[in-house]
Amino acid sequence: MNEYKTYFKFLSRNKVFTLVNLAGLSISLMFILLISNMVFRQLTVDKDMKDADRTYIMASEEDASGHYNLGDKLQSRYPEIEEWCAISGCVEYPVMSEEKQMSLYVGMAKKNFFSFFGFPLLYGNPDDVLISNDNAVISQSAAIKMFGTTDCIGKTFKTIQPMATNEYKVAGIMKDIDNSVIPREWEIILPFENIKYYNYASAIENTHMSNSGGANLFFRLLPDTDLNTKADDIVSYLKTFYWIYEGGTYKTVKFIPVREFYFSDIQSSIGLKQYNYKVVVTFIIIGVLVLLMAIFNYVSMSVAQTSYRAKEMATRRILGSSRKDIFWRMILESFILTAASFIISFILALAVEPYAMDLLKVKLDILGDVSYITVISYILLVAVLAFASGIVPASILSGYNPMDVVKGTFRRKTKLVYFRGLNIFQSCLTIALLTCSFYFSMQIYRILNAPLGYEYGSIIDYPVMAGNEQMRLFRGEALKLPFVKRVSFACGTPNDGGNNNTSYFNTADTLKCMSFQTFIADSSFLQMFDIKITEDRGLVNTDDSYFVSENAMKDLLSIGQGPDYYINRYGYKCNILGQFKDFKIRSLMDEYHPLQMRILPVEKVSPWNVLVETTSANEEYKRQLDDLFYEIIDRTPFDSQWYHDEVLNTYDNITRLNKTIVIFTFAALIISLLGLTAMSLYFVSQRKRDISIRKVFGSNSWMEQCNLMKFSMKSLLISLVIAVPLIYFGIRQIDKFVEYDPHFQWWIPITAFALVVIFSLGSVWLISLKTTSDNPVNNLKSE
Repeated sequence: MNEYKTYFKFLSRNKVFTLVNLAGLSISLMFILLISNMVFRQLTVDKDMKDADRTYIMASEEDASGHYNLGDKLQSRYPEIEEWCAISGCVEYPVMSEEKQMSLYVGMAKKNFFSFFGFPLLYGNPDDVLISNDNAVISQSAAIKMFGTTDCIGKTFKTIQPMATNEYKVAGIMKDIDNSVIPREWEIILPFENIKYYNYASAIENTHMSNSGGANLFFRLLPDTDLNTKADDIVSYLKTFYWIYEGGTYKTVKFIPVREFYFSDIQSSIGLKQYNYKVVVTFIIIGVLVLLMAIFNYVSMSVAQTSYRAKEMATRRILGSSRKDIFWRMILESFILTAASFIISFILALAVEPYAMDLLKVKLDILGDVSYITVISYILLVAVLAFASGIVPASILSGYNPMDVVKGTFRRKTKLVYFRGLNIFQSCLTIALLTCSFYFSMQIYRILNAPLGYEYGSIIDYPVMAGNEQMRLFRGEALKLPFVKRVSFACGTPNDGGNNNTSYFNTADTLKCMSFQTFIADSSFLQMFDIKITEDRGLVNTDDSYFVSENAMKDLLSIGQGPDYYINRYGYKCNILGQFKDFKIRSLMDEYHPLQMRILPVEKVSPWNVLVETTSANEEYKRQLDDLFYEIIDRTPFDSQWYHDEVLNTYDNITRLNKTIVIFTFAALIISLLGLTAMSLYFVSQRKRDISIRKVFGSNSWMEQCNLMKFSMKSLLISLVIAVPLIYFGIRQIDKFVEYDPHFQWWIPITAFALVVIFSLGSVWLISLKTTSDNPVNNLKSE
């Protein structure tokens, strides 16, 4: 280290240079560590799954869904299927264990679940751990929550719900599920036979297979076989007994490799874990851009500093050091700074890891994933970055003849070529990132403020956690509170889309399908969401009568149904009571669905949702209502939400990505501004001689400041031109991801450019004040 005393002395004397580069590289490497861990885990999902290369998920053109009873039917017909498994649900239920109540996520699985997938068990035999219908396997973390220990085999617990209360025995303890398409939230796994207590339409006993999305089916195929080659035959077979294919709602079948499914556009009906590949690529691109900015900061700062270190290197050359010695010395100095930055970044990454997991909605484990491979990768990363950061200043200092330093030609070439090129590129990246970030944020603002066709105020959504009598009691007590405007019993809300009711109609030439989204509610529902009834025919409101949306009426008329009723292919007749104005369900990016609604007296509604509208979104109001609800449902744990938050959660994917991009952009902007400010300092200091000479020949401080500003402005204009294709590429990618009416406004890039101009020219102006106002004699005599 004695050999590098001069370098450490240089760092201590140039604190701005040291701080800017350490901060820039550390922040950038922190992002790289977080992103690389996220990407590595996403690209290695289910790497430990048993026979993952032969395991496929059954899907249609719409989604990955099915019914448990399909498994045996398909296996008996197609010998390619070696084994199959079905899973369903990732639903939070109240659980009672040892007099403690809590809410845990419960899933259902075929009894071969653990032998099929190979998930490790801490206790229990994978072949028979779910053999009995009242057996249960709980996760390691759930065991601690429920019993305070993992030594709980044989202990019992109950699931509590309005339909049934069932007791189960702990037969196995599994490790917490991690990095898999199987939901990591699963804390309790029950045999699939128990699903009849929770959702009969998905049950094995439901031979009609009413809930076509009641399960996900996994098939392990024999080696070197592919069921996709028999897709047409499978569709023909399904049409003979499976209603959703028989009616033509689903027309294709496909078998997706389990690892490919993780990044597939085909969604799971029961919430298997998936991730958007575009998001992964976006994070990689942004992370690389931020890292590039930090590297260019280091390069530009080092280039600007070369004139200060030129004498040292010239002296070493005169004393016998070769160009090669100088080159590698500079590379090693770069390695020292990069290694120090990496250590700082690793500590920072560990500190922000929980926040990153919450933002990205993925599991990260930087420390836990450390292995000899990752250590080697980290060393190679530091080495590559050190070389990339140090090669330009090393080439400059080792390439010049020592006499150039004495003549001053070295400093002139450095300031005119290298500095300007690096400064332009850095400004270009900053402008592009800011523009894309502004555009993404504006698109989300437009989505969240777009008209939905309905209005809503301060509404709290309560789950139905008890029978109708208790729910009516809650309604009555809530209406007595002075801040409660109205309470509605409803089956579905505009945000969750209500219930799907698919109907088939015989027409002159073919079979037509209409997929109604159905709502059942009391009249308060209409007032609460300001849904307009545009036509009320005053007919008797029977069980087979609905109001339909205006667009649904148009669809019905187009296939020869309506306007007074429609009759499906099975002869079921539904009377039309009138029409209501269309409103948007779920998100603005969701596909169109015809809507129908039944409005009943409140005492006749068996609700899925209890909606309470208050005078304002006051958290104290919500607390009082939560306490009342908690007491009425016999102190069973529950979750309630403001309706506004539920709407925001619908756009969770794009809002999270936007937040991430904003954070990256802010980090890039800070890195860029640190570099621009520091570079302005060194740039102005290098031009002291030229400024002083011009002032001797009649120039003044104001003219010199204007010259500096013009020079910087020209560089920024060049940056803007270069940034245009990057902005175009970024905007295109955002439009593909958001999938909402593109609307690029002219002021967005201008605002981004203006911000960079303000900060860049502002730093040049502030830093140049002293230099341009100094007596030129003081500067010239030091040359």
